[in-house]
Amino acid sequence: MTKNRYSRNIACIGAEGQERLSAASVFVIGCGALGGQVAMLLAGAGVGRIGIADFDTVDVSNLQRQLFFAEADAGQPKVSRIAERMRALNSGIRVDEYRRMIRPADGPALLSQYDYIIDATDNPATKYMTDRLCREIGRPGCIAGVAGWKGQVMCISGSCDDGLPSFADIFPPPESDPSMLPCEVLGVMGATAATIASVQAAEALKHILGVGRRLAGCVLSIDLLTMRIDLLGAPE
Repeated sequence: MTKNRYSRNIACIGAEGQERLSAASVFVIGCGALGGQVAMLLAGAGVGRIGIADFDTVDVSNLQRQLFFAEADAGQPKVSRIAERMRALNSGIRVDEYRRMIRPADGPALLSQYDYIIDATDNPATKYMTDRLCREIGRPGCIAGVAGWKGQVMCISGSCDDGLPSFADIFPPPESDPSMLPCEVLGVMGATAATIASVQAAEALKHILGVGRRLAGCVLSIDLLTMRIDLLGAPE
């Protein structure tokens, strides 16, 4: 069953690679358009333990980009609904549910239980916090955001002395950068969220597997309207 289930993975990464995914853990902050898609991709790939955190409930306005929810889910906690989908997709993984915001006070103890951290929120303050916490606890991670047809992805090595720029070094405070406003203000296309979420999931999988070039200290920017792709910095 397991071999057949992951046969397409194994063709790419080998049986040893699949075992590494099964032994790994990833924490996803935010279960919206980015985080929900990332969580589903990691569950499908067979990452053994996935933590998901979100305080919000499903709204019908989410459904044009959050395709893992249904109209009947409106008003239900996002965490519980996405967890149910993940377990239905892959009964062989562990899903940890946290229906709350992650705060600086409890973040280190919680996030240090996982190998890799993904920030998929639309809250700039949370992104700055995630960057600080990853460096504090020595965990690598990936932060992303989307607006309209555009999205950006940045990875963190998890080291305080790596010499690489932090999220705060690259992105100005939200009040001086319109692109940092939440999607309720700017809007977001579902295809944009799906594209950027796929990049985040790929970065997590590459880190676990120890393969490929990763975006540590870099910013990948994608504009689906113009099909322009820019990379600020050099990937590992």
